[in-house]
Amino acid sequence: MQWSKTKTTLERFLCDKLKGRIQIYATIYRKSHDGPSRVWITFDKKEILSASDLTYVVKHEKLYQQMKEEKQLEEIPYHPDWNDMFNSKERQELIKASETAEQIMINQNIFGSYHLYVPFMEYGSLSIEQAMNSDNVIIRAYSMLDRRLGKRRLEKLNFPTDTHPLIVHFYNLRCDVERITRCE
Repeated sequence: MQWSKTKTTLERFLCDKLKGRIQIYATIYRKSHDGPSRVWITFDKKEILSASDLTYVVKHEKLYQQMKEEKQLEEIPYHPDWNDMFNSKERQELIKASETAEQIMINQNIFGSYHLYVPFMEYGSLSIEQAMNSDNVIIRAYSMLDRRLGKRRLEKLNFPTDTHPLIVHFYNLRCDVERITRCE
């Protein structure tokens, strides 16, 4: 699906009080190696969410290298049989460290553009219940801005203490514009 169509679809889901105030942008840096991109959302022209491939890759690599040093992980040993290298214990440990680094960064609101592109493409086909209960942080956060989430239901929402800060931020933003005082 084209980005412009995805953007239009996402903006149609915004509640009335956020229409025109929330803007979604995307750009690709074509002259840079591998064409990294950036996706960001603004509220009243102030950035509230950003996902930049360049920032993400640099911070991920730094955290990943730090984790490799702390855990004293070994490099994948060379073996003429590619399958032995691919299935090696060392490779599995390196993958686990990389995935852990990614999860830490997501918890700190540091995203790569694909963390937004994929959920945004999926969002239009989800019911509000599916969006609100999604495992994906971006989908759950965006559902807080969705017109299908009515005021009465919004007032009744309660979040566990370990709820991702982006979801809580979007929830509070929605409560502010709807003038609902029962926000956490």
